[in-house]
Amino acid sequence: MLRRVVTWVAAALALAGALLCLAGIPAPGVQLLVLGLIVLVGVLVESWRYRKEPRPDADWQPTEERFVDPATGKRVQVLYDPKTGERRYQSEE
Repeated sequence: MLRRVVTWVAAALALAGALLCLAGIPAPGVQLLVLGLIVLVGVLVESWRYRKEPRPDADWQPTEERFVDPATGKRVQVLYDPKTGERRYQSEE
């Protein structure tokens, strides 16, 4: 949700900067355009770089740990990779 809001605000800043440049007000227009593009590229790179995907080579082992996820209300089981110590949460449904 926050990523979507930041993306829209950055796009609006870039658009406002472009419109200011076209209207003959270059100094603030370029600043808004550059700021909007930097934030927009940063959000897009962050969403690509830090997405969570399970590693296919991981040796996921189920643990005895289970709980109800407060956000979804579903039972969740914890999986563990002994090589890296990484934990993953998987819905039991």
